[in-house]
Amino acid sequence: MNNPDVVQRLLDCDAELADVQAIITNLGSTNPVVPYLTKYAVVRACGSIETSFKAVIADHCSHRGTTQIKRFIDLRIRNGSANPTIENMNKFLSDFDPLWSSAFKSQLNAEPNKTVLTTSLASLVNARNEFAHGGNPTTSLADVVQYFIHAKRIVEIMDAVVL
Repeated sequence: MNNPDVVQRLLDCDAELADVQAIITNLGSTNPVVPYLTKYAVVRACGSIETSFKAVIADHCSHRGTTQIKRFIDLRIRNGSANPTIENMNKFLSDFDPLWSSAFKSQLNAEPNKTVLTTSLASLVNARNEFAHGGNPTTSLADVVQYFIHAKRIVEIMDAVVL
């Protein structure tokens, strides 16, 4: 990947998910704390994908910008709220450069397991939104880890097209 800060952010999340798995293993899967740890993992993984996809664009564009452009990017992109959906990713890319969006779509479509990647990302976002809006997602930690692995691939594709 081109963005070392995004790489580190994703590695940190990988490490935290491994820590959560170790805690659950030590507690036992029937411990009443496990659902809370799993919900934490959902929020942590989805948040990492959200901040990563926004940072790929914001970091690239703010390095070249004036103070005003950097401020705008920080306020609207980096610190703004946007679920990390394929649609939002495409919109952000297209807002900056339609060629980025086109390349992203093309590279994502070329992925042999595109459906798995996009379904995993949607499942991660849906689980976070369900929890954030008072629901009780039934996603397991193993699911969260798999969703995160697949969602990271989408961020890698995005990073490759933002040049």
